[in-house]
This record gives sequence, structure tokens and C-alpha cells, in this order.
Amino acid sequence: MLIKKISEIPVDLIELNPDQPRRIFDEEELMELMESIKEYGVIQPVIVKKNKMGEYELIAGERRLRASILAGLAKIPAIVREADEQDSAIIALVENVQRENLGYMEEAQAYNKLMEDYGMTQSEIADRVGKKQSTISNKIRLLALPEDIQEALISNRLTERHARAMLKLTDDELRRDVIERVISHGLNVRQTEKLIEDILLKQQEEQRKKNKISYISYKLYINTIRKTFNDIFQME
Repeated sequence: MLIKKISEIPVDLIELNPDQPRRIFDEEELMELMESIKEYGVIQPVIVKKNKMGEYELIAGERRLRASILAGLAKIPAIVREADEQDSAIIALVENVQRENLGYMEEAQAYNKLMEDYGMTQSEIADRVGKKQSTISNKIRLLALPEDIQEALISNRLTERHARAMLKLTDDELRRDVIERVISHGLNVRQTEKLIEDILLKQQEEQRKKNKISYISYKLYINTIRKTFNDIFQME
């Protein structure tokens, strides 16, 4: 991909990137960035690509673009790149990951989108974003949680470790009960893991009891059959 010089581009000529992995923009952080831009300007250029209509599509830097518009800027410094849709998606993801301002669920969704939309493997994604394949795999596993639980995790600012702990439970209704308790009691990660561990131990104990009862019932059944046969033979 060819990197061109930094240009000043009118903000009203820039369309947002549909593959932007970041979906949530904290209003307070956005206002702080706006104030910084008013005082110092946009220090880090956004990245765009030119479309067939002669306008631009944002590849990376949506937060800076939003804050610049709020600050009343008519133009924004930008680097124009030649990039296809897959390259745009990867660049946007890499920039957000490197800046450490992408939520773990957003990151998981972005990895999953690269796999579904562009047929990339976890290994290929790992190479492109500079992470271990196991990291990519662990992130994607979080998407196994129901959407309402994902939203509860995000809206209540619970950590990725909270989310990983929830994966140990296989019943969605039980997961919902647990997440409600975590939120209502403000449980930290260690307390959440302990709660889930206690639940799993209780489930195991109940299963052992069921297995024991089933075994006893089976033995009684066998003994009954044997007694019946013995009675029949004695009658003969």
C-alpha cells in the first residue's frame, strides 16, 4: 500500500468507515479530545482512502474526526492510502488495538468480522495485528455469550476476566442470574470467579447424587429381575 503525504481534507468530504471496529465512543473522553484539539490542533492525522466519487472514506481515526467536527474544524490532517476493503478493516483494527482504546468485545467482533467477511484465518489475523493466535481465539470465544450478557458486561464496565469467567457456565439462564448478582453486588473478578466455582461444584455434587441414585435404582432393578427368574426356576 502506498502512503501519500499528509493533506488537509474538508471534514464534510469524509464518510465514516463501515468496518470501524469501535462502536462505543465515550462522550466525556470525546469532549476532552475536542478541548485538546481546540488548543493544540489534530496532532495525529486520520487515515482515509479516496472513493470513485472523489470523496474520502475514513479508514482510521473516527474519534479524532468526531472531536474535530465538535471543535468546529472545517478541515482535518489526513494520510491518503490506497487500500481495499480488507486492508481498510485491518488498518482500522490495528490502529484501535495499538492505541488500547478498543473494548474487548469490539475487538472480538472485529476479529470475527475479518474471518466471516474476508475469509481470514485466526493465524492470518494474528500475523497482521501482531498478536498470538491464542489471543485471537480467546477473544472470539467471548462471542459465545448471548448478546444481552455482552451488553451487560459492556454497559456496566465489567472486565474481560469477568466475561471469561462467564464462559465456564454453559446455561444461558444461569449466566443471566450470575451477571445480575455480579452487577447488583458489585463483585470484582476474584469474587465472580469464586461465585461461579461454587456454582459448578454444587452442580457436580448434584450430578454425583443423581448418578448414585441411578446406580442404586439400576441395582434394585437387576436384583428384582434375578429374583423373578429364581422364583420361576424354583416353581419348575
